[in-house]
Amino acid sequence: MSQLGRTAGLTGFLEVSRKVGVDAYQLAAAAGLPPAALTDPDLRVSVEAMARMFEAAAEQSGVEDFALQVAVGRRLSNLGVVGLVIREQPTVRHALQAYARYQWLQNDAYSIDIREEGERAVIRVLYPPWQQRQVAELSLATVVRNLKAILGEAWRPLEVSFTHAAPARLDTHRRVFGVTPLFDQDTMAVVVRRADLDVRIPTADPAMARQIAAYLERLTLERSRQLSDKVADLIVALLPDGLCTVERVAQHLGMDRRTLHRRLATEQLTFSGILDETRRNMAAGLLSASDRPLQSVADLLGFSSLSAFAHWFRRKFGQSASAYRAAQAAAARSDALVSAA
Repeated sequence: MSQLGRTAGLTGFLEVSRKVGVDAYQLAAAAGLPPAALTDPDLRVSVEAMARMFEAAAEQSGVEDFALQVAVGRRLSNLGVVGLVIREQPTVRHALQAYARYQWLQNDAYSIDIREEGERAVIRVLYPPWQQRQVAELSLATVVRNLKAILGEAWRPLEVSFTHAAPARLDTHRRVFGVTPLFDQDTMAVVVRRADLDVRIPTADPAMARQIAAYLERLTLERSRQLSDKVADLIVALLPDGLCTVERVAQHLGMDRRTLHRRLATEQLTFSGILDETRRNMAAGLLSASDRPLQSVADLLGFSSLSAFAHWFRRKFGQSASAYRAAQAAAARSDALVSAA
């Protein structure tokens, strides 16, 4: 089942494309999206197709920070009704909780997890296995832009981390995030001061917030999404902890193991099959998009040892992880030369 998002996710894409010399309408057509996707923010289209547009625009233009240039113009209003409910919350903590709860209305391929740890709060963006650099950077930039809309343009996070490798230049990253991001990390996250969460929002209107939340709750109850999609999301989130078992996933979904197996069977799927496919996609993405050590990749995929990962990878891909990474790097260099020609 295709995961869908509002075309508000393409806000600014057309303008930046013109600036860097690529044809946004041609990219939309290649991704299978209608021309209106570039101007109408309320269409629901494939999230993966929008992601392909960002990657293609960056590749064709040679502009590594393409998505960040798009993010600079983002406003809280781009989130539509989700932005409204965020703005009406009493504190930043409540705003982030609302953002996490209703993010699916904006983009149901991503979810947000907020954890308070000592004097810090970690806002993690949980992402699909096919995600690449451009949409990863756009996702965290959107979180930071939304926080700046509440806390003021002078506000900055403590830390920003990505799972992919660092680009050649970081000027735009420093300007957008206010800090130098960390790369090749285990999670994609924005870290803020815990005290930031207690800041009151001057625009808050409790009565309006309740009315909007009631409307969004009705939409949430009516939401239709295949169980296999939810299982895949949880697998991505739980694998790095080494605790991704069918029992734990079932617990997160509010059911027992047998019920989970039975419901997946109605989609002609199994938990082990979803786990294997998700691992394959994650492995391919991590080896293509970063230079992190193979031990780190094995840890992120929940393997007990590097040797276990190595045996699994060779069975699934027909070559070693090192050979796969080298082949992907060579293909990327070849594509870059063709684009430059």
